[in-house]
Amino acid sequence: MRYQICSAVAAACIALSSCADKTVSQRTVFAMDTAFTIKGEDSDVSAAAELINELDRLFDRYSPESDIYAINERYSSNLSDYTRRIVSESLSLSEKYGNSVNILGGEITDLWNIAADEPVILSDEQIAAAVNHTENASFSVETMCFADELGSIDLGAVAKGFALDRIAEQLNGGYCIVSAGSSVLMYGKKPDGKPFSVAVRDPSDGSEVLGTLAAEECFLSTSGGYERFFELNGKRYIHIFDLGSGIPCETDLTSVTVVCSSGILSDFMSTLIFTGGSEKLGDYMDIPEISVIAVTEDKTVYVSADLDFTLSADSDYSIEVWNND
Repeated sequence: MRYQICSAVAAACIALSSCADKTVSQRTVFAMDTAFTIKGEDSDVSAAAELINELDRLFDRYSPESDIYAINERYSSNLSDYTRRIVSESLSLSEKYGNSVNILGGEITDLWNIAADEPVILSDEQIAAAVNHTENASFSVETMCFADELGSIDLGAVAKGFALDRIAEQLNGGYCIVSAGSSVLMYGKKPDGKPFSVAVRDPSDGSEVLGTLAAEECFLSTSGGYERFFELNGKRYIHIFDLGSGIPCETDLTSVTVVCSSGILSDFMSTLIFTGGSEKLGDYMDIPEISVIAVTEDKTVYVSADLDFTLSADSDYSIEVWNND
């Protein structure tokens, strides 16, 4: 058996280009299983770091002191407004766009435990039971309680994007960049007046750059199966799950990047599109709220027409511009 987990820092989907400005400070905070790097004015950087730590404390499903742990253990009370908001927004997104991404699927991610030292393949019976519990879980947004013992919340697909939304809300002008591994906030205007520049990683080689995106203020998230996975008997099992089948996702997309005006939406939709594969790509490329860069196994890069994306000069990928006409 060969086992590998790539860290969010060492193999991040996205790398931000630097922007020289002596008045800007930078700080890195480790939370939500990734490194948040914050770059901006001193007061904004400090406030963002405090907020990230607070949200990490509230959303850590394995900490007995967290809100999510309390909900999953069926004794939730006095929950934070942040917790109520992320749960409500996440379930609304699943209802609107599809349950392939569903925060109630925590039992499935727990059973697989991709990050374990010695991960194992689950039995058909274990998978079927976990899928049944996820599909039949009854959860009330009003009371923030499960109606029974079925279901468990896991915010992994949305927590970073939600955190970036809350950071953006409290910024006081100027400019700020927050990189959280596969999710990024680009806020305000750069001091040199130029667009932000984001290098999107090559999913076939995380150390290489697929291409560069030039963008104004926005949120951006990337999903792919090359960051966290294990291999057993020659087969790769990634950390993104098909909650309908209860197994790690199998898709012909190798990377999906979503750009939009909402952090939680970019986080949610990049995962949803990735799980759907190229067969369903058209369903999502035409959604007006988002712009997409989707990479297939045959090295075709589908790019929304409104994005300014340029492949690296030595790239062996080809671009197909997607028009919404």
